Order: sequence, then structure tokens, then C-alpha cells
Amino acid sequence: MPVPRPGPRHWSSPLSMVLFPAALWIVLPLWGIHALLLTFMVLAGAHWLAGEHRIRWALVLATLMVLLVSGQAELGVRLYPVIVNVSLALLFLGSLRTTPLVERLARLSEPDLPPSGVRYTRRVTWVWGIFMGLNALVALVLALWAPLHVWQVWAGAISYGLAALLMVGEWLVRQHVRRSTVKP
Repeated sequence: MPVPRPGPRHWSSPLSMVLFPAALWIVLPLWGIHALLLTFMVLAGAHWLAGEHRIRWALVLATLMVLLVSGQAELGVRLYPVIVNVSLALLFLGSLRTTPLVERLARLSEPDLPPSGVRYTRRVTWVWGIFMGLNALVALVLALWAPLHVWQVWAGAISYGLAALLMVGEWLVRQHVRRSTVKP
């Protein structure tokens, strides 16, 4: 049974993954918390304009706007990665009800994924969903109780480093799994 492919790729997601830490380390020190919140609002607006998950991004944008108007710009800035990570966790874990997200991505390069590959991609989808959920939890704790610079280091550096380590680790495991399932 063919698996539906993911929709068209939008420029907003990869762009915001690069712009978020750049904004944290450039906009915040140069122009302050209000400018950073406005930058995040622009990123959320770009996601909304891209047309993917419009209701979700409209809610994010509205929440950030309310926090800005109510004088809670710093809280809005600190909650942005929490919202994004919760959304990603829900995306990964929610896809397990049908075709796991990682399986859909794997089928882009390997349409005839064997059953072992399907099982593997399901496990990887679980790992990414749990990772994003834990990242959201840490970001929330730091957003509510840590000094701004501690939150900034986590949200703009450490969490990205951990995601990169997870990607590299998963790639290494995948290579090992492929080698062990290939018959000579």
C-alpha cells in the first residue's frame, strides 16, 4: 500500500530553524527583548503565510501579540521555543496513529521500504517525539525560573547541539542496522 508523501516543502521551517538561534544571539544583545519578540512574531507569521498548519501558527502569533501588548515580551520570547518544541513533539508522536513521520521521510528516498525499515522508522519517530517533548519541558522550566542568559544558552545553543547529536547518532545507528540486515 503506497504511503502518502509529505506535502510541499516550505521555506519557512528551515529558515526559522536557522533564524531562531541567530536572532537570539544577534537581535537580543543589539536591540533587546521587544525586538526579539517581534522577530519571533515575524517567524510565526512566515509559517502562517506558508500555509502549513495555519490555525496553529495563527494561535502562536496571537499569543505572542497578547504577551507583547500586555507587557510580557520576555515571557513571550522565552515561550517561543516551548511552543515550537511542543508542536514538533505532537507532530512526530501524532503521526504514529497513521504513517510515522520518519517513515514518510524515508520513503522519499526509498519508496519500497522493507518491514524492518518500517519498524525502525516507527522507533525513530518515537525517539524524536520524546526528544522534542523533553526539550519543551526543559525550555519551559528555564523560561519560567532561570535567568535569561541561562535560558538563552539552552534555547539557542545546547538544545540545537543535542538535536545535532541525535541526528548524527541516529544516522550511525541506521548505517549499522542497514549493514546488519544486508545479506552477503
